[in-house]
Amino acid sequence: MTDQITAEVVRGYFDAVCDEVYESMCRSSMNPGVNEAKDCGAGIYSYDGTSAQIVARAGIITHSMAGIMSSQECLDFFRGDLHPGDVLLVSDSYHGGSHLGCWTAVVPMFFEGKPRFLAAGRLHLLDQGGPAPGAVNPVCHEIWHEGFRPSPIKLYEKGMRRREVWDWLSANNRMPDLMESDLEGIIGAGKVGEQRIRELVDRYSLKTVEDSLDWIFGYSERKFREQIRQWPDGRYPAEFFVDTDYADRRDLKIAVTVTIDDDRIDFDFTGTDPQSTGPINSVPANTLAYVNVVLAALCPGIPFNSGFYRPITVTLPEGTLVNPRSPGTTALGTIVAGGQIGQAVMKACEQFAPERAGNAVIDTANTYVYGMDTRPERFLTHSSRNPGAFLFWDLSMVAMDCSGAYGVDGWGAWSPPFSVARPTNHEFCEVQYPTEYLEAEYSTDSAAPGQWRGSPAYVMRRVDRWAANPVANLNSQSLVHPFPGYVGGYEGAGNYSILNEGTPDEIVAGEFAAAGPYDPAATIFSQSGGGGGWGDPLDRDPAAVLDDVLDELVSVAGAKADYGVVVDPVTWVVDYVATAAERDRIRSGPRDRRGTGRKQTIERAKIAHRVS
Repeated sequence: MTDQITAEVVRGYFDAVCDEVYESMCRSSMNPGVNEAKDCGAGIYSYDGTSAQIVARAGIITHSMAGIMSSQECLDFFRGDLHPGDVLLVSDSYHGGSHLGCWTAVVPMFFEGKPRFLAAGRLHLLDQGGPAPGAVNPVCHEIWHEGFRPSPIKLYEKGMRRREVWDWLSANNRMPDLMESDLEGIIGAGKVGEQRIRELVDRYSLKTVEDSLDWIFGYSERKFREQIRQWPDGRYPAEFFVDTDYADRRDLKIAVTVTIDDDRIDFDFTGTDPQSTGPINSVPANTLAYVNVVLAALCPGIPFNSGFYRPITVTLPEGTLVNPRSPGTTALGTIVAGGQIGQAVMKACEQFAPERAGNAVIDTANTYVYGMDTRPERFLTHSSRNPGAFLFWDLSMVAMDCSGAYGVDGWGAWSPPFSVARPTNHEFCEVQYPTEYLEAEYSTDSAAPGQWRGSPAYVMRRVDRWAANPVANLNSQSLVHPFPGYVGGYEGAGNYSILNEGTPDEIVAGEFAAAGPYDPAATIFSQSGGGGGWGDPLDRDPAAVLDDVLDELVSVAGAKADYGVVVDPVTWVVDYVATAAERDRIRSGPRDRRGTGRKQTIERAKIAHRVS
């Protein structure tokens, strides 16, 4: 048995190796979604010949957590046929993947003639084949409409590149140069991980490292069981809704009941709506990842590895949004209904851990456009095998969803579990794409009111001025059912986009996906609506409200309407006597629990008929 000091040194080493694998992926890929937005994740796993267990993770948390099932599926498929120098690949949603846009490459590491560890990287490709360029076909109703489906295959076998496989993958991708750079980036990063782990084994011995893993997993299990015991036993039901499946259904329900029994916790999704013909289904790898994301957010002090999983059971009814049957499409499932799954779980956990509750997921206000770039220059996203073509996925519009939490405001970007990522740089996007940004900023009065407010909404306006024959694919979610507030905080403003803003052909994309040709000189508008507030906004410190007014996050009128704080617009000070009277007035009457920005969004997006 290894002593705990050595085990902690080993654990810290694995964490550092995983960070290095992740950074290597980000820095070696040509894909701006990876090298700029960092939409990828890495995991280091142990393997006993039967089961893969996560030891360390880095990057986007859902990528590395879903990577457990991806790695396991590859290992099960090639059991008995694994060799040093092999590299495995999978993305198929029904063979261990989460959706077809996220590809996972696995590098097995052999010690004493057996695979003992794995380095796995997962990232989001700009294109995945299929009828529509980009990550989402808005009219897909089966997974075959979604894109190319690599089930477990070998990219390298015994160290030799399988040329026929690479040619096959390239032939099924509109951006083959970027795809190959992504794969080579993952593989190279995995090889870095292998080198570092060999150095660890050389220093401590394989037995010491494997004995350390027993202690590492056991420590996380013990700490999590101790935490569960501190929460009151009971059943905690909750539900959350998906606005639309982009097909023919609205207000689709995610239901979950969390049961705490001594040192065990169970998540039962019975009552969730049946799977959809639209692209929002979440396969088990993705659903379980979101359950674990919420738990990681509730327990930030516990190392997250496979030991953490041991007190958890999850029931996923087959044929539902959280566990679809093939060939249900999963194109948006990693965010929709993935984000709503996380919201339902967090709303259940709010009932027994209110001071730890807050938004732990992301959502979508995506703008995909593709066409031909008429500029004489050719930049990074163009393919040498498809010259002049561009595909632009503006990742900045999924960035604003951080809620308030106990003691802290939403700070203006992704929720904490996803905050390793970052919005794409607009100036660099203007270099890479035929695009000009007209506006990119926070929207006044859009932050969800609370004792601690949510992040403000982020609005963007742009024109794709130098694009020829462009086609847009806009898909938004969480407009009708925006990010919720917690412990009395108000809901977020909501996400939506507008194609051809201000013209007779204007299309508001909130309840549905909009796709089609557009005028490249016309404006594309998007709002990423921010997270909810935490606590009653009438309990917010008036000085904090004044700070937001001075920072132009809240208007003088919004301060009074949303917080009951009266600010003198001449002297810019709080009238505390008038504020106390206004707060008493608001408390004495009914409240709709919607802030100024939410009301403005409902009016502009024309959804008053959808919300009560």
